[in-house]
Amino acid sequence: MSGTLRIWLIIAALVLFAIVCVMVRRERIRVADSAFWVVFSLVVLFFAIFPQVAYWLTSLVGIQSPSNLVFAVIIAILILIDMASSAKISRLTAKLEELSSKLALDEDETD
Repeated sequence: MSGTLRIWLIIAALVLFAIVCVMVRRERIRVADSAFWVVFSLVVLFFAIFPQVAYWLTSLVGIQSPSNLVFAVIIAILILIDMASSAKISRLTAKLEELSSKLALDEDETD
């Protein structure tokens, strides 16, 4: 893993951590939801500081380059988070539709 990539990963992890802290402070994200992003930034920071772990995993999995492994892991995690967010949005949309229907029925009964 090149030194430039390691520096960029460290910067990205620190920026992500700072953004999460600001969002929690401004109450734009719940603390429970922010825990994943803090752990994610720590994992990225870990790979950047200890590239030998990435090299070991690369040889174990059979990927040519540690940077490919890091990017593949990041992409896989982000895809999983996107799927979980989509499921959460779908559940919330269904609840919203149910609440709207109940509110409409309640308003109709009061008229």
